Amino acid sequence: MTTLGNLFVGKHNNLTLIRLLAAFTVIYGHTPAIVAGTPADWVTRTTNYAFSGGVAVDLFFLISGFLVTASILKGGVRRYLVARILRIYPALWVNLLLVTFVMGSVLTTLPLGEYLRHPDVWSYFTGLAGTFRGGFFLPGVFETHSDHAVNGSIWSVLIEVWLYIFLLGFYLLGILRHRALFNVVFFVGIVALWSAPELTPSLFNNSTSRHVCLLFCIGAFLYINRDSVPVSPFYLLVALFLAGITLGTDRFPFAYILLLSTFFCVVSFYAQFAWLDRWGDYSYGVYLYGWPSQQLVAHYFPRLSGMENCMYSCMLALLCGFLSWHLVEKRAMKLKDGFSAKLGLLPLRTMKST
Repeated sequence: MTTLGNLFVGKHNNLTLIRLLAAFTVIYGHTPAIVAGTPADWVTRTTNYAFSGGVAVDLFFLISGFLVTASILKGGVRRYLVARILRIYPALWVNLLLVTFVMGSVLTTLPLGEYLRHPDVWSYFTGLAGTFRGGFFLPGVFETHSDHAVNGSIWSVLIEVWLYIFLLGFYLLGILRHRALFNVVFFVGIVALWSAPELTPSLFNNSTSRHVCLLFCIGAFLYINRDSVPVSPFYLLVALFLAGITLGTDRFPFAYILLLSTFFCVVSFYAQFAWLDRWGDYSYGVYLYGWPSQQLVAHYFPRLSGMENCMYSCMLALLCGFLSWHLVEKRAMKLKDGFSAKLGLLPLRTMKST
């Protein structure tokens, strides 16, 4: 029997392609919010439960939970912290500098000096740069648009950083290193928090945050139990059948999570598209710049249809993702081994984009 543990060997897998497609799907899913009058996407129309951008974000969190759990168990605390900081913050900070002080200064309807002194500008920048407070709006920027948010996607980066911190806590408590203990905590935690959501930390006090937290935890669960998780296209067909027969019922959310998890297990760890790694992993950059790209296209070309906006925005976001990877992210990740050596860690074989 083929298991997830058999398939997850090294970095030859399809995750680069999956995450890039997911980043483009987020842009597609946000098009109705950016361009007024654009019909709801096909996922929304089909399921009346999720939208395509939400499915893509769910997949991001599922993949992240799996990979970062592998990262901390294989590399230890110090290497984990170095890897997480270098993977998230340099690209995020460059994005915030460009969006807040370049794009914002050019597009704001306020006088430039007033804009740069405005407390909301600095609150937006510092809160997101430190990943301790969310923010969506800059004064005078995109205020005539259908949605005024400067970057409506960036909330998930904050949630992800805090999940990294919680995962570190579980590791330090020894929970991740004992499969039986982790499984008990996993199931008890799900039952407790979803039965009594008022017990949820304030960061996860809404249904969307709790939902992506669940997907992240499922990713961690799959890694911890990878040698016991069977993988077969047959199971994907079963999950698809269950989703189909429960569509429109209150049981569909459970079938949806099962389908997404099964898709991840079956599709991710074959190597048909591993050759894409030679070009780089542009998904994080595409995700960071996707919404601002859509807003820019809507600002300068307001007569474009939703699908035209989506198409041009994807091209602009891909260019930004390409530059972000080669000028920022790739260079930052190269520092990982240097920092690890200074911390007295032996170099380990790194996993793809962990």
